[in-house]
Amino acid sequence: MTLPFLLAVALLADGETLIDFPTENRSLLEGKPESFFMYVNRDFEGQLTQPWEGGGFGFVRGPKREGGKIHFRTLHEGIDIRPVRRDASGEPLDPVIAAASGKVVHVNPLPGASNYGRYVVVEHIWNKSAYYTLYAHLGAIDVKTGQRLRQGERIARMGYTGAGIDRERAHLHFEVCVMLNDRYEDWHAAVFPDQPNKHGIYNGLNLLGFDPTRLLLEAAANPKIDITEYLRAGEPWFRIAVPASEGLFVLRAYPWLNENGSNPPGWAISFSRHGVPLAAEPLVQSPGEPTLLWVKNGDASHATMTRGLIEGEAETPRISDAGKRFLALLAGVAPGSPPEGAATKE
Repeated sequence: MTLPFLLAVALLADGETLIDFPTENRSLLEGKPESFFMYVNRDFEGQLTQPWEGGGFGFVRGPKREGGKIHFRTLHEGIDIRPVRRDASGEPLDPVIAAASGKVVHVNPLPGASNYGRYVVVEHIWNKSAYYTLYAHLGAIDVKTGQRLRQGERIARMGYTGAGIDRERAHLHFEVCVMLNDRYEDWHAAVFPDQPNKHGIYNGLNLLGFDPTRLLLEAAANPKIDITEYLRAGEPWFRIAVPASEGLFVLRAYPWLNENGSNPPGWAISFSRHGVPLAAEPLVQSPGEPTLLWVKNGDASHATMTRGLIEGEAETPRISDAGKRFLALLAGVAPGSPPEGAATKE
């Protein structure tokens, strides 16, 4: 490999933003979210609507009246991006491109093997830690596992594979994620013994999404945005004490969570509403088992505000069974009783 080639590579890398849009649709930058997000079909209290907000990130689905207000209980961990090109029959034609340089670590070519349909996961090393972008509901995939991509290189064609999507609602489901644990496969086998895991550690349940909308907008304004500072700026919603364990993969994978580099008998981990770890503070003694230290009171129940990880009344909150399973995955240990329903995320 010649020196000029290496210099050219370095220049290309220097010219990249941390992350860029994964399709040609950039209506978000024009202040037109209704042209960017794909709508959802909503039937609430007998009223049929198609709100584009349902294609955004966060608690945007599953409306329910609670305390005289309408709250949304279902977390959408990514964003759904509309196509800008279709053929005469309505088939989406938009190319899906790498939002950042990285390595393809998982390709699912089988539309029926996941609620995501055909999907691809790309690993990116930002601030010496691995983060992941996920591209789902693809029509045709053009990459293979192990392939290295530069920002903007083609990954696939947009499609509508997966659960509950038709040609009219064709879109790219796009996530930016942290990984919860490299021992995911053991957890999955215990929680879903009758459902084979076809995706290894790149199962969607092991990739926890954070807000790509805000990240894309901030990266457009500041191409060299710091991913660590971006995540640290998230709002803490609850804090849980957990025993120290070698299975706490996130503390090894994302060392910025543990700023002082200590090795205590326990940790107090702060989480966003969505369950993303934001900080870890050392404890002088082990709590023995996961213990809720604090939860913010919102304008709805704890379960509604935390995707069911915390439950109970305002003054008597507790970790739910779903929360205990989530913490078991985080700690890399065998969980308790399995949840009802199928292994699904979206």
